[in-house]
Amino acid sequence: MIYLIFVTIFFPCDCYIITNTEKVTLETVHEPIPVNIGRFPLYWDWREHNKVTPVKSQQDCNACWAFSAIANIESQLMIYMNKTESLSEQFLIDCDGRNIGCGNANLLTTFSTIVDKLGGVLRYNDYKPYKGRVTDCAWNKITPLVPVIGYRRVRNDEGTMAIFLYQYGPLSAGINSASMKIYNGGIDEPSDEICPPDQPDHAVLIVGFNIYIEPITGKSVPYWIIKNSWSTNWGDKGYYYLVRGRNACGIANDVSFSIVN
Repeated sequence: MIYLIFVTIFFPCDCYIITNTEKVTLETVHEPIPVNIGRFPLYWDWREHNKVTPVKSQQDCNACWAFSAIANIESQLMIYMNKTESLSEQFLIDCDGRNIGCGNANLLTTFSTIVDKLGGVLRYNDYKPYKGRVTDCAWNKITPLVPVIGYRRVRNDEGTMAIFLYQYGPLSAGINSASMKIYNGGIDEPSDEICPPDQPDHAVLIVGFNIYIEPITGKSVPYWIIKNSWSTNWGDKGYYYLVRGRNACGIANDVSFSIVN
């Protein structure tokens, strides 16, 4: 592990279950339009292009799926519609109709619910403030939603993931959070024993990728840049850097993104 020192505190996870692909459509009929079609870069970070909203905190509510999905939609709106919106996780927790609340879910089913059942999501200021717990749905079905017209799953290959991230925007992903709970900064390189890739329990947003060159050995360490939802007091101001290319912590197993245009 390559060390930098950041503050680490514990936040709840156990909020994610892997997608049952027999029960949910893997993509909608809406084809995403690539925003970047030039030469594929070795490095890309959507934060540097002002297409990532601030890190939030899920507090004591195990609704990482809502935070990952909302963060994805917020970035898609910035990239494709040139709109900066703060959207409501509380709306999803209360009103998505699956009676999950602060329980575990997966991203594809969440995107499917947003597109096929709700038609979009509410803005933060059009719904009650975030409570950190499930409350009664207060949507009057008159207040307009921010439309979300589709979603797509990404093949579980990290090369494909990087291409899709560059072309279409940040990616929502399931992950095993075991190593995140003890993360102290730098590029995390956990073993499969510490962080089994087949046991996802959390959801995050991948916003970029890069390669670190160790100054003494010259070793190349490719890694993902990941936005978490455990507040800016965790990790690197809310971000996590995970080794890329060997499906560490199952980061490639369950990846998808929303379509807003």
